[in-house]
Amino acid sequence: MLTIGQIIKKLRKSLGMTQAQLADELGTLQKVISDYESGRAKPPRDRLPLLAKALSISIDELLGTKDFTENRPKTPNKNKRSVRLLDAFEKLKPDEQRLVLRQTLALAGEKDEE
Repeated sequence: MLTIGQIIKKLRKSLGMTQAQLADELGTLQKVISDYESGRAKPPRDRLPLLAKALSISIDELLGTKDFTENRPKTPNKNKRSVRLLDAFEKLKPDEQRLVLRQTLALAGEKDEE
């Protein structure tokens, strides 16, 4: 059975997150995440829901009381900037969204498929 630290590390890596990114998501320091993963510290009870959400897992799975699927679909890391950008994009009218998407794709050097 995996420890909570091993579960955190495995899931964080599967999501393509660094310790610093996870720490930022939780509003803490990278060293705290390192301590969790190494077993030097355990996450406090009040941090478990935030940690589970950041890792796209249930609290039961995080605690190891329920098995998690190691082959679960990978979701892209959603840092605060990405979430903010997506929220702003969704507030735009459809024609404005198309314009922003075209411009973004052009800046990224990708072809617009529309």
